[in-house]
Amino acid sequence: MRAAVGLMLSHGGAGLEPAMARPDYEQSALHHGSLLVLLRGVGPSRARILQRAFEKVRRVSHIRVTDSAGNPRTIWIRFVHDHPVEHNDWGDFQTHRRLLGLITIGKFDNQTELNELCRLHESLKVRYGSTLYESRAVFFGPDEAILEEKPPSARAPLQEEFSTPSNFKSQAFFYREQDSCGDLEARIGDFASALFWVLESRRLERSREKADKVTLLLAPFEKRDFVGLDMESRNNRKRCVGRVMKNLADLSLQAGLVEEALSLYHNANETLRSVSDSLWVGATEEGLCAASAMLLYPQMRETETLHRNSSLQEAGTSPLKSTPEKWRASDATKKISSNESSTEAGAPPAAVVQQRLTSNSSSCSSVSSLVTTATNSSASDTPTTSSSSTSTLSAAPIPGHQRNGELPGNILKAEEITNYYRKAIINYSKYRNAATVETEAALKASRICIEQNRPLDVAMFLQNILYINLSMSEAERVKRFEIITDLYQQIGYQRKAAFFQRLAALKHVQQGSQAPDWNQSYRLMLGSFTGYLLCLDPLEVLENAAGWPALQIDLVQSLITAARRLGHSALATRHMTFLLQTQWDNMSPTEQSEMAVQLQNLSAQCEGSPVPLVLENGTVIPPANLTDLPYCLDLQVKDLPAHLRPQRIKVAKADSGPFLFTPIHFNSVDRRDKKKDKNKIAFLWVQNDLSEVTVRLRNPLPFELPVTDMRLLTNGVVFESLPQSIVLQPHVPTYVSLHGTPIETGQLDLQGYSTHTLGVKSNCRLKHMRGRSFPPNYLVDVIPALPRIAVKTSLPQTATFSNMNSADIVVTSASLTLYNGESSSCTITITNESSTLSLEHLEVNINSNVEQELQKKIFRIDEEALKAKLPVPPLGSIDFELEVYAEADFVCPQPPASVHSSAAGGEYGASSLTQYSNMSASGHASLPSRVSSPQHRRNDPHHSSFRSTISGAQHSLAALSLQPGGAGPSSLGSQYSQHVEAQVRLKYSGGEALTAGYCRHCAVSFNLELLPSAQITSWDVLPAEVASQFYLVLDISNLTAQEMSLNYTDTKNILIEAKESCRVPIPVDRCSLEQVCAARAAEVAENLERELCFRTQLLSFNDALSKLCSTHIAERVKIKWLLTGTDIQGIASLRGIVLSQSMVDLTAVSPLQWAISFREVSVQPHSENVCTVGQRSLLSIHLTNQSLQPLKNLVLSIKFYQDYLNGMENYNLETRVAISGPNRVAIPLLEKQEQRQHTCSVIFFTPGRFKASIECCSTPAPKEKPSLEENPSLMFTSGYDEQQAHVWKFIPPIEVTVVEAQ
Repeated sequence: MRAAVGLMLSHGGAGLEPAMARPDYEQSALHHGSLLVLLRGVGPSRARILQRAFEKVRRVSHIRVTDSAGNPRTIWIRFVHDHPVEHNDWGDFQTHRRLLGLITIGKFDNQTELNELCRLHESLKVRYGSTLYESRAVFFGPDEAILEEKPPSARAPLQEEFSTPSNFKSQAFFYREQDSCGDLEARIGDFASALFWVLESRRLERSREKADKVTLLLAPFEKRDFVGLDMESRNNRKRCVGRVMKNLADLSLQAGLVEEALSLYHNANETLRSVSDSLWVGATEEGLCAASAMLLYPQMRETETLHRNSSLQEAGTSPLKSTPEKWRASDATKKISSNESSTEAGAPPAAVVQQRLTSNSSSCSSVSSLVTTATNSSASDTPTTSSSSTSTLSAAPIPGHQRNGELPGNILKAEEITNYYRKAIINYSKYRNAATVETEAALKASRICIEQNRPLDVAMFLQNILYINLSMSEAERVKRFEIITDLYQQIGYQRKAAFFQRLAALKHVQQGSQAPDWNQSYRLMLGSFTGYLLCLDPLEVLENAAGWPALQIDLVQSLITAARRLGHSALATRHMTFLLQTQWDNMSPTEQSEMAVQLQNLSAQCEGSPVPLVLENGTVIPPANLTDLPYCLDLQVKDLPAHLRPQRIKVAKADSGPFLFTPIHFNSVDRRDKKKDKNKIAFLWVQNDLSEVTVRLRNPLPFELPVTDMRLLTNGVVFESLPQSIVLQPHVPTYVSLHGTPIETGQLDLQGYSTHTLGVKSNCRLKHMRGRSFPPNYLVDVIPALPRIAVKTSLPQTATFSNMNSADIVVTSASLTLYNGESSSCTITITNESSTLSLEHLEVNINSNVEQELQKKIFRIDEEALKAKLPVPPLGSIDFELEVYAEADFVCPQPPASVHSSAAGGEYGASSLTQYSNMSASGHASLPSRVSSPQHRRNDPHHSSFRSTISGAQHSLAALSLQPGGAGPSSLGSQYSQHVEAQVRLKYSGGEALTAGYCRHCAVSFNLELLPSAQITSWDVLPAEVASQFYLVLDISNLTAQEMSLNYTDTKNILIEAKESCRVPIPVDRCSLEQVCAARAAEVAENLERELCFRTQLLSFNDALSKLCSTHIAERVKIKWLLTGTDIQGIASLRGIVLSQSMVDLTAVSPLQWAISFREVSVQPHSENVCTVGQRSLLSIHLTNQSLQPLKNLVLSIKFYQDYLNGMENYNLETRVAISGPNRVAIPLLEKQEQRQHTCSVIFFTPGRFKASIECCSTPAPKEKPSLEENPSLMFTSGYDEQQAHVWKFIPPIEVTVVEAQ
């Protein structure tokens, strides 16, 4: 009943009793076993000077002492910088709240300052005098210049120069300002040892008290609760004994006797619970938790020491902050867990331990018996103090806290600690004056649960703190929110931590606050970014794309407000840019427009720039960029103009052997594709040449968006970017060209572009543009500088450029009109526009729409003269001549039908002979055979001509009738105008680029029109008066509209009217035998090559000889023409003329050498041979084979005839001439240089003029012959030409004049 009344009184009068000023938010369960020491600086603030001393003092976190029984103990020290005096009043309730020691540190320069430091120290002693055991003062005096020059051993002690006042009773340590304070830690250790011995004496005094002599220990607010109560009652005596036993347990815990404290806590708990002393029952339960935690989690002291001494640790952070999954229980917890598992398996030793853990110690009936038991146990048990190292950073478990390597049996298990803390908090919650104790207990429980990896229990304890009714100031409320934030962060509850952190920020600047702290508010809101899944780097926010957009937008807006109130316009602009960059997609169009306007207003005060901002506390605010404002739709790296693009100088590769092909790829293509950089640009840029990148932008805002100072962002080589400005209309894609010049050579990294819009400078990099398939960058190779040239010609330009390939490299044009066979020239001037580079390399080549062979005949350049003019100095110029010749096929093409009809041989019908009867009065039988040639000759690449694909005129010599024919790309007809398109391509280089193998290409477009001039419509070959020549008879037509003067020999000219034709005979020397032999040797070599290459079609000697004769005529016959009244002149060539076999035999020198005598007189050309009628005349013929091969199947024939000189010849002379002997002689084989002679007699019966036709014919060999594969030697031993019939005549015919006998 009285206990209930006391409880009611405690609730009713709580407001009149003293309470703790504020909770100790830094306190943990392990601090129950520490000695509390106040460490404070006195005098003027000199943090840098005294910091070294503070660090040395804090290093003494624990000491090793040996008690009177010889047992080592570990005594832990807790240093605090502030301690309210009211907390000392709770020292009986919990002894770790008493301030036992005082250490002051100060700096003085004279005696007066020293006296002031002593006074301050004594005032602190008086203030905490009720609980202080010992105090020390550390004073730093001045360094004298004279003393600095002396060695340390020669310096006088500082206390000899200065003395403390007489009323200063504490022990003081004096040091020079620059002293290393090497013995300070040892002195602080002695100070802690003195505290221990005082504490140990108090503990022993408390343990020796008699049960009937003990007094009732009270919490500060309990003094009125026991007024008028009977203290001699049984319950009150138990209350007194239980509270004293709990006080003794606290002292034992501080003195390093953890196991003894556990037993005392258990006994006190049982005693106090029996009398329903809830407040003190809660204290014993908290003491049990603290003692158990000291044994189970000794590593918590390491974490505390690291937090205290580490200058790099962020405020409010923990090693478990970002990795809650890596939490682990201590070694002791693991041991208990293993014991539990072994108990379930039925192991007897574990069962005994489990029984000890679950059973409670029996309570003693009196305090004296309890004290005796505790004393005996402390004297007889194994050492209970720590044997760990004195290092403050040691985290090893304390062996002295274990018995025989195991934990004591009465220790709380890990899960029981949480339950006992929960019970203690419930007991504290019954007393309003214990709200501070309840709050601290919840924080201690939270930290233990963090160590146990129990985040839900942590959240439960922290949530309970919010419901505790504490009367505190706003600053203390903010502190509470910050501590809760820190603990939530340690368990990974980032969102809850952010909520309380932002709540603390709002408390700093809430309405009605007389001094709103916007700086702290800004700091806390900035720290809450993590909980809202934000970070200071906008790129990481965009990459994660997590969180709650509405909350994030609200938080950033609050941050912007705080930055504006602080006057940091740069920060406000940066955060608004951050908001637009990260939350653009999460805002409506109206919100986007409003935020853009706000950013524009903020940037008017301070322009935004893409550089990090560093706050006063060292926090770095990364740059924010408006990457999508304006929105980039496309970005293209442009190549240089075609005529400025660098090209590789091609070097002819040496033949390194045969090419081996295999269809097996060995995944080589796949490997090449994987290694190929997708962002590598295929083309090249040139140093000091203007380069271009095209960007397509869209303005997403509903108003015009001016964008200024747009530049390319590059890395690598030095690049000079040119600014660009533009005004973007709403929602309209716009192309923007960005230019720049690479200053160095190497690899240029194009990363994006920079903009200046809405007052913010932004670096818009490709790798940060989301939602588009841009590579992270573009890599462009920059080669050394190349010279630039300007090209002009002496001819007028054409209206349009060429349609040929590579027309984009054309820089100028020229046009020219020529008649077929006419020549002209074009002067091309090249100017080096470079001011620093010389033009060292220049190549000129021509590309046209005609075949290469024909192109070489039309265009000619003196390359040697051009090279002699190099190098061209900077800003210098050179010129060269381009010779142009209007090459054409002047020989009229023959219809294919004529070729087939004439392929049979030398016999023709009467109609054919009549057709050519007007060619010569002699009516030579070889005239119709002028078109006889193998058909495949026209398709032979070695004998190609313009006329090879043209079908044209009728082959009549009497009249010219040209018909349109289709001219292919490799032929130019002479009867129609032709257009030739060509490009004079210039390849030039100089400087380092030439050494690196690069050049530039440009071209001059050349348009050449060829007009028809003269054309040869028909031709034939006739014998001449001498054996060394023949007559080439041509029909030539004038295709122009003017009169033409034709010069066909050195001395002969003829005029041809427009559109008319004429016939001219031209004497030509016959082809020499040496040329025929060379053609034969070339034919044999080519056939051998064809045979070795397994070609089935072999060349015939007739083909080689025909080509030789055609070329022979073309080289020796040049027909010059001149248009009368003008200076237009040219040459008509007979290139490509086709000869029949009979024409070939007349064109080439005969392989037979003739030696003929008549009447034993050698016959000379045009000599007169006279004989009489009836007289026998001897005709002797000598044949010699002059060729290199034998001649086979020859037939020598002699035939007399009379020429009437009107085209008629009479061979029917049986009644006028008689030959004695054969007139036809067969010669099967005539070897090389072999001679044959044939002699016969001739008798003339009538007088007159007779002619003798002496000829030697060869007949074709049989078609069935052994192949060359069977007998390759046949190729070299075969005859002159066994596949064709040949006729070799003695020229001129022998003329015999027969007269009457006298």
